[in-house]
Amino acid sequence: MVHNGWFDAALWKILRQKILDRKDKIDVWYNARGLHLIQDPISKTIKGAQILKTGQKINVFAKKGVILTTGGFENNKEMVQNYLGASKLSPLGSIYNKGDGIKIAQEVGAKLWHMHNYESLGLLHGLSFDTPEGERSELILSFPGLNNGSVFMIADDGKRYFNETESNRHGHIFSHSMWRIPRTNEKPYIIFDQKQYEYIQDNPIPYDQFNEKLVKADTISELAEKIGVSATGLEEQVALFNQEANDGRDVQFGRDSKTMKAFSEGPYYAIKMMYNVLNTQGGPQRNVKAEILNVNDEPIPHLYGAGELGGICANQYQGGGNLAECLIWGKIAGEQAAANESLDETASDKYNGINELVDGNKVDDIELGKDQYLGSSEAGIGGKLVVRVTYSDNAIKKVEVVQDHESEDVGKRALELIPQRIVEKNSVDVDAISGASATSRAIKEAVKDAIENR
Repeated sequence: MVHNGWFDAALWKILRQKILDRKDKIDVWYNARGLHLIQDPISKTIKGAQILKTGQKINVFAKKGVILTTGGFENNKEMVQNYLGASKLSPLGSIYNKGDGIKIAQEVGAKLWHMHNYESLGLLHGLSFDTPEGERSELILSFPGLNNGSVFMIADDGKRYFNETESNRHGHIFSHSMWRIPRTNEKPYIIFDQKQYEYIQDNPIPYDQFNEKLVKADTISELAEKIGVSATGLEEQVALFNQEANDGRDVQFGRDSKTMKAFSEGPYYAIKMMYNVLNTQGGPQRNVKAEILNVNDEPIPHLYGAGELGGICANQYQGGGNLAECLIWGKIAGEQAAANESLDETASDKYNGINELVDGNKVDDIELGKDQYLGSSEAGIGGKLVVRVTYSDNAIKKVEVVQDHESEDVGKRALELIPQRIVEKNSVDVDAISGASATSRAIKEAVKDAIENR
């Protein structure tokens, strides 16, 4: 497997193929939510789990043990507020991580740790543009004009709170000799003047809703009123920023004066930002054998944990650490569970041998009409993507995505828009959807495959 740019899911595809290679030994269930662990009331041994699938509660008994790898709680609003101190964080990863693994571990007496720690990514110190609740943020890593010129970032009081040019490390910025994620605010806004607006417009804008989300006003006080921050605070901040830009020294946060220009006359602009969360680190504590511990620091028999659910990073984060925890702790947990003596309960044969990952790769039942051809690509985030292309008279008449495993939000936008663009242009040489480059590439490759092999 060779990487094809960032975020190409190369590791996921390798692991996915390993499962396909062992499909006779590994079951995969989609849309199967863990409800509870099954625990012996006397010995406290974990004997299985209760699963909700297609509206039916199924008790699945384990032969050797249960390994929890259910991810974090970044989409659980109550947990985010209680543990991370934020009213809202916008997810960059899965929109389905809601802390289920934490809750079912607590039910059997698990001890929690590192619940306050999380990672971010994105613009400035880990931000994205304001995103509706329940949707995933669009990850943008570079945007010319947002941290160089007559522009700065404000908190709820209308004042700056960090050096806008400082590179973030998974959302952490260097503050008082420590790498920290800045305290979240309700109304983080980027503020800039007309000259900066013109500069931004003269450069590529990587966010297609940027202009429609701008707030514009003739004066700073009017702008403050429109965005709901202190007019006095914002006016004082603009005056101080102008003075520091003219003096050639940012006494507040040490921003390079070469990146600072005094604000000119209006109009002035603001755009709301959101604090991102890549994933949380908290969850049930595990020991060196990946055994999940109870509140007395004793292993809960036959229960293990891996991945970011109860990650080992307490306050900071090491780049690549989450993938490492999945691989290393997954291996440790699997080996430890496999070494256990078998439990006396056995699962019903009724539910053995179900592998929906394999079922999702079947294309034999896709019907083809006149001038219709199938094409496929493995370049998508979720694996194989299949299209049905109607092609005649050297023209692409229709493109249908008939099989995919892409993300439900931004990936679906690509599934809707890229086929339309290909038909309109009669070519696969069309622009990708921002934030869904892998899905866009997969569709284009699949269409090309269908035409070349028709």
